[in-house]
Amino acid sequence: MKNIFVTLLIGVLLSFSLIVKAQDYSEQYRPQFHFSPKSGWIGDPDGTIKFDSLYHLFWWGHAVSEDLVYWTEYPWPMQGGSSSFDYYTGSVVVDTANTAGFGTGDDTVAVAIYTMHNKTTNIETQGISSSTSPDFKYFNYYNDNPVIPSTSTDFRDPSVFWDSQLNRWAMAITRPGEHRIEIYSSPDLKNWTKQSSFGPLGARTGAWEVPDLFQLPLDGNPENKKWVMICGMGPNRGQYWIGDFDGNTFTPDATTLAYLKNGAGIDGEVFADFEASDYGTWTTEGTAFGTGPANGTLAGQMDVSGYLGDYLVNSFNGGDAATGKLTSPEFTVSKNFINFLIAGGNHNNLTCINLLVNGEVVRTATGDNSEQLKWFGWDVSEYIGQTAVLEITDNFSGSWGHINIDHIMFSDILTDQRYEHAYWIDYGPDFYAVRTYRNYDADDDRTVWLGWMNNWDYANSIPTSWGGSTAESLPREIELVSSDQGYKIIQKPIEELQKLRKEEVVITNKPVDGTIELTEFKPQKNTYEFEAVYEVTPGSNQKVGFNLCVSDANKIVLGYDAKTSNVFLDRTQSGYVNFNSKFPRIVTAPVQLKESKISFHVFVDQLSLEVFVNEGDVVLTSLMFPNPYFQKGIELFSVNASSVLQLFNAWELKSIWEEDLGTGILDRKNKRGSINVYPNPANDKIHFTLNAGTSRAATAKVINLQGQILKEKTIFPGISSSEIDISDLKTGHYILYVLNDNQISTQQFLKVN
Repeated sequence: MKNIFVTLLIGVLLSFSLIVKAQDYSEQYRPQFHFSPKSGWIGDPDGTIKFDSLYHLFWWGHAVSEDLVYWTEYPWPMQGGSSSFDYYTGSVVVDTANTAGFGTGDDTVAVAIYTMHNKTTNIETQGISSSTSPDFKYFNYYNDNPVIPSTSTDFRDPSVFWDSQLNRWAMAITRPGEHRIEIYSSPDLKNWTKQSSFGPLGARTGAWEVPDLFQLPLDGNPENKKWVMICGMGPNRGQYWIGDFDGNTFTPDATTLAYLKNGAGIDGEVFADFEASDYGTWTTEGTAFGTGPANGTLAGQMDVSGYLGDYLVNSFNGGDAATGKLTSPEFTVSKNFINFLIAGGNHNNLTCINLLVNGEVVRTATGDNSEQLKWFGWDVSEYIGQTAVLEITDNFSGSWGHINIDHIMFSDILTDQRYEHAYWIDYGPDFYAVRTYRNYDADDDRTVWLGWMNNWDYANSIPTSWGGSTAESLPREIELVSSDQGYKIIQKPIEELQKLRKEEVVITNKPVDGTIELTEFKPQKNTYEFEAVYEVTPGSNQKVGFNLCVSDANKIVLGYDAKTSNVFLDRTQSGYVNFNSKFPRIVTAPVQLKESKISFHVFVDQLSLEVFVNEGDVVLTSLMFPNPYFQKGIELFSVNASSVLQLFNAWELKSIWEEDLGTGILDRKNKRGSINVYPNPANDKIHFTLNAGTSRAATAKVINLQGQILKEKTIFPGISSSEIDISDLKTGHYILYVLNDNQISTQQFLKVN
């Protein structure tokens, strides 16, 4: 019976969060220091402003904060309007000069600008609502909406700000399928004029959404500011461009164009960029490749993008039916990696690029049935010093019977992310729809942004219980710095988050050889932060890092590969991953060592992992769904060579909902009955009341998170409350299990000394 009971208990624990009504922020997977709504969906951050010492966040729910850490959720803010449309992403401005005329007397007016998505026609127009209520709690619909009419189903996500150059309002808004961001202007938020259009430039595999346009000082110099344009690209990525904005037009900077259009600053040696009228010393067979590189898209072909310079290899000469081969001159393999851009048909050895050594194919790659070239790479270190050739082959005459190749490079950094060539905001799979905070208080020179922690590949199947969604990311301070690849944004978690830190654990100069358990820091929950620095041998086969949320069979792996110069994050065994086939994945990002050291700043919060590498030079954001009761271990690893964990500072983090969790009665109701447990945390006795009828004896049990029964008590009919002595239990998390009238209720509680 014990094994049956433990199995039943585990089933209850794993499914319980799917049937409770979210009221206490303690559900399974509920983040404890990221903002999520009490219930319901949260998506793109909207209306990110600071005014009168309050930070506002809309989605179009509404929450406010004094510090971007602790949040108070307000009621649904949008009043009036019609049920014919949905509120899609937008922004909020404070109309301090009352340009729209919504204010009277001393009113302070906020105006929300949003996309009105028609539920029947899917047509997207832009509307506004105004607020003069305290803290902008309620917005009244403007009866003359839309302020920007449209007949398009692809026109959304306005980001509006006051342009002090021309003393008028400016708007950035996307035409998603066209990969364009349009600029509009208005004197009064009601009448808008289109000024210009930007794009396409950079990555365009997915739809462009959620733009923003703002300024950042370059290299910390407030006298030298650059304009930054950003946008999301569905389903989960974001990119940016640096340039100038004159109030009418955004113009990318020359360094931005040099990197995006020509690949300036990419690490490595260019073997072939195909920037000539012919193939030079390469030899051709058949007709597919023509007599020389293609100047982009060929006749009858869908739009080709992602190549560098003006030309690329494109075997669509004569259409998909043409076949042929393009062969490089011989060369000596001199670097660890060969990187290249590739697109076209996915037909394995029929439309492909091959590396041949001694006449044998030793590496191959094919396209992905798209015309957007993406970075691929091969590890060829075992062939250094040997003679090789490259063959680009088109031997398929059906649909997608062609191959696109460009910018073949020899490098000591592997670029195999399978992403287009762009300035990427985050290399993880779950950071989207980024928006910056507009500070109307003029008391803070920093720029802060945050994004939606999710991915449209699986957003609608996320296994959370409070409305089918996740949370917003941590707010991040951003800076603009000069680099070999132009101007680059770096991101750091805001300092205010440090107030959540509990007792610090410090480790210095810890030898790591193989995989070892981290015994010095054992958090009770997956809600913690750490900063760590590993010593690394550059160019070696060494891999260093961390296994997080570890149990016997599961872990999420975060590390740095010294050979490839890539940081990597592997969540394929991170716990519950089978809710969607696109969720299990490994992501990587190229990153340069600093003085033979790699640094990590990591935040783990129940369902998310945010990693800032080398002080925010590279960032990875990922969802995860580990078992919260069993997957809490941390391991260190250094494989193929020993290392030293030079520094490790770690903190368990307090919950931003702790006031709710730590006082009063927690009421968790479900379809199987309910119990009220108090106090929580408790130190000597746990009290509980039964809210279902007790017509027969009930059984209450205190169980640890391994399913062992530690306390048991019988409650007789007619008794609606009871208590159990827990004074002899160790500090930790436990479950109160009650079987009452054949209904099971469970509640987690914390025992403290």
